[in-house]
Amino acid sequence: MAFFGFKDIDKLSEVDMAIYRYIVDHDEQVPYMRVRDLATGAHASNSSVMRFIHKIGYSSFPEFKVSFQTENQDLKNSNDDILTMFTRDAFPNDIEKTIKLVAHLMLDADNIIFIGMGASGAIAEYASRQAASLGFNCYAMKDPYYPLVQQLHNTSNNVLVTLSVSGKTIELVEMLNNFVNSADTVLTSITGNIESPIARIGRYALSYNVEETRIHKYYDLTSQVPAVYLVDGLLKELHNQDVARRIN
Repeated sequence: MAFFGFKDIDKLSEVDMAIYRYIVDHDEQVPYMRVRDLATGAHASNSSVMRFIHKIGYSSFPEFKVSFQTENQDLKNSNDDILTMFTRDAFPNDIEKTIKLVAHLMLDADNIIFIGMGASGAIAEYASRQAASLGFNCYAMKDPYYPLVQQLHNTSNNVLVTLSVSGKTIELVEMLNNFVNSADTVLTSITGNIESPIARIGRYALSYNVEETRIHKYYDLTSQVPAVYLVDGLLKELHNQDVARRIN
């Protein structure tokens, strides 16, 4: 039986839930408590504690304590690095300077297009929405076969920001190749591979280092947290430059 994995929470009474929450909040002390200690802490009776213990599947209080201590320790060991997925070392030393340069390009752009596929496409939509909230004309593009060249044919001063973890997505590379020699469109990227084609064909690349993770060969589980971090940093700098320009 698993305490933290107990699924029939809806079958617990109000008193049971008070005991349950007390155990969760005092996980380090519970293995050393007696029934009366737990009952006092949870403001319940000894009999209520024992009914709770039986209800969640244990035949005795000692059995519960041994099982709980093991389960709690395993849970703590498995959670050691959940919030340390990346550090400042994941970014180049000059990343702040590059962010300022890309934001400066976006500041005076007539059109800002965030491009991405899959999970990167979702981040492109997020970036576009946030930039639009700041008052900039922008939109997201998740379809690499969309006739973007024709749409931007009679426009100028465009900035394309492509998001790609690998920087090698063939469909995106082919799409961006249409703008390589365009005087009206500047290519930039946010990528996990500074040596990739998408990073190389753009004027600036906001890059990061993160371990690539795939399952079943095709499914990419690589963390997108660094990409979102860069997007937020870019939009913050864009807003700061816009405010400074208005003041001056």
